[in-house]
Amino acid sequence: MIKQSPAHPQRFPFDMLVIDHTSATAIFRQLESQLREAIWEGLLAPGEKLPATRRLAKELSVARNTVINAYEQLIVEGFIEAVPGSGTRVMRDLPSRRPPESSREGAYERETMPLTLSSRYQYASMVGDMVPLEEGPSARPFRAHLPAFKEFPHAQWAQLMARRLRQQPQQWLEKSSPLGYGPLREAISGYLGASRGLKAQTDQIIVTAGAQQGIELLAKAFINPGDTVCFEEPGYTPAAIAFKMAGADIVSIPVDEEGINVDVLNKSVPKAKFIYVTPSHHFPLGVTLSQSRRKALLQWAAKAGAVVLEDDYNGEYQYRGRPLPTLYAMAAPGQVIYIGSFSKLLFPSLRLGYLVVPKAQTRPLAAMRWLIDRHSPPLEQAVLADFIDQGYFARHLRRMRTLYAERQQALIDAAGTFLDGIMSVPPLDSGLHLIGWLEQGVQESHVLDAASRIGLEIAPVSVFSSDFLHSAPAKDSCKVLQKPGLILGYAAYSNEEIHYHIKLLGKACASNPLWPG
Repeated sequence: MIKQSPAHPQRFPFDMLVIDHTSATAIFRQLESQLREAIWEGLLAPGEKLPATRRLAKELSVARNTVINAYEQLIVEGFIEAVPGSGTRVMRDLPSRRPPESSREGAYERETMPLTLSSRYQYASMVGDMVPLEEGPSARPFRAHLPAFKEFPHAQWAQLMARRLRQQPQQWLEKSSPLGYGPLREAISGYLGASRGLKAQTDQIIVTAGAQQGIELLAKAFINPGDTVCFEEPGYTPAAIAFKMAGADIVSIPVDEEGINVDVLNKSVPKAKFIYVTPSHHFPLGVTLSQSRRKALLQWAAKAGAVVLEDDYNGEYQYRGRPLPTLYAMAAPGQVIYIGSFSKLLFPSLRLGYLVVPKAQTRPLAAMRWLIDRHSPPLEQAVLADFIDQGYFARHLRRMRTLYAERQQALIDAAGTFLDGIMSVPPLDSGLHLIGWLEQGVQESHVLDAASRIGLEIAPVSVFSSDFLHSAPAKDSCKVLQKPGLILGYAAYSNEEIHYHIKLLGKACASNPLWPG
């Protein structure tokens, strides 16, 4: 085995190189070819150090001259370099042309028969542009859904994690319950009772890998092909797609300034399995479901035999007035399933959320969770439980409410100064984003093109419409969006960043050759 310094572990598994002593190809050629391929594939990164020839020869049970010959050939070709005092490393500037497939000896096998995608993938492909395939900075203004993760109390979180690792180092290497870590479920129960007026016992709570997984679990556990699921119009497309993939018929119900239009539900949807709503802060329009609409929605659900899925993804962030009671707190037992997320409250890589469900449904959902990915990482769950129990969570939310209210106002002020005549950006009482409503004559595509050219990430409201989803609007629906709007997230960006990038967007729009006037 190649021994490495603990401070500089070898990333590439050189002991996995294959030497075929029965092959007619010379051994140094086999080694040379496999190293070249590893460099081309990025398995050996530019600047990465290769083992000394003596060590690699011993590891592969070949003569040292064999390794020397392979290294020398790759040096001649410009793939690696011998650096005095630093050993042999992969070149930082690699050859620009890749040899033809047919000329590369010992190359890894190539796929010859591509897999055929399932019919369900046609729905998953709808979110293709939303899915980041490469690592990199996620906080490009003005991406929505992002909390101010740079303001997260990293020091306290690190201390809590270190303490857990010291006190119970082996426990976090074991399997955990698919329902979630018990103390975290207790902490969630206590928090919901104190802050959201929601009485939920610990055995009603299921910890998930974020709210989206909770939605997927519900779709897989309870939806049969042809079941009706109602959604807001516009609405949260990724949730609707999860139900479409399970075979549901999606019916879109329009949203106005009071939230989902229950009159349309009463006239058009006599029966449904679920209705998915975002009552605290509608996504994407940001309106709050009024108290009268909440009562009417629960009355319709009782009559239609529907269970309400209440996605309270950032209901904690209310800036004006008092938050209305959750639908769960107002409903009869079993009438509402509550969906929560920590990723949008703390930091996005924390893939932890939860469901509050009737006790009878915890076992079926636990079985479904076990089949999908067993459970969430127990160490992160334990640290989050401590974070809640020791008061850091509530303190962080209080601080963020003040910060987000300031950042919302900064966005409104900057838009009023630099985007006058392009869009109006009215305030909202809650949430992490605002809507920029385009002025008459302004083309959505022109603004999006200008934003893209200067590196901004702005999504149109239209991608969350039923037209985009190819779902059926309720027969008594009317067109909701009278003019195009753009979603402007503000929570993750400082006042200075907001001011600078809104000013930049205004200039980019004005410099567009297609801009009116």
